[in-house]
Amino acid sequence: MRENVGDTDQRLRFVGGTALLAAALGPLGARRGQLAGLLALVSGALVLESAVTRTCPLNAALGIDTR
Repeated sequence: MRENVGDTDQRLRFVGGTALLAAALGPLGARRGQLAGLLALVSGALVLESAVTRTCPLNAALGIDTR
């Protein structure tokens, strides 16, 4: 898959993904097995993964290229 995440989009994904992970491990209770925390943990990890690899399958499916 080719890169479709631009610089600004990548920075926003780093911030958003980190915030989701922090919320998941803190107040949302992923360590206690709470559903909201587990969903935030998975979402944060996926957002960070798309920031690191600069590819987003959802962007590709929608035809969006911020690069």
